[in-house]
Amino acid sequence: MNNQQAIDRLVKHLEWGWTEETVAAIEMGIHALKETQWIPISERLPEDESYILVSFKNSTMPDIARYEENGGGGTFYPGDDEKPYSSYGIFVNAWMPLPKLYREEEWL
Repeated sequence: MNNQQAIDRLVKHLEWGWTEETVAAIEMGIHALKETQWIPISERLPEDESYILVSFKNSTMPDIARYEENGGGGTFYPGDDEKPYSSYGIFVNAWMPLPKLYREEEWL
């Protein structure tokens, strides 16, 4: 089962008339699953000046990138690099938000 199938199943479960606590838990699960899905750039672009995880059309390794909007749309850059991925012949096809930073006290 992939993330989208799990989301679809959870959404269907919302129709069953659960308690408010159970509905809230299901909605939290749906939100968490959506946060870990790749978003095709044809579907939606990241917010301006944001750091994200990117996937590539012509490479197998994801990377941490920066997205910046400009007069011609938007551009993806490797981290803090000034040259865009396209100048290296690498093309972004999807992205996802970076996970929150680990903080030990949050997990105790």
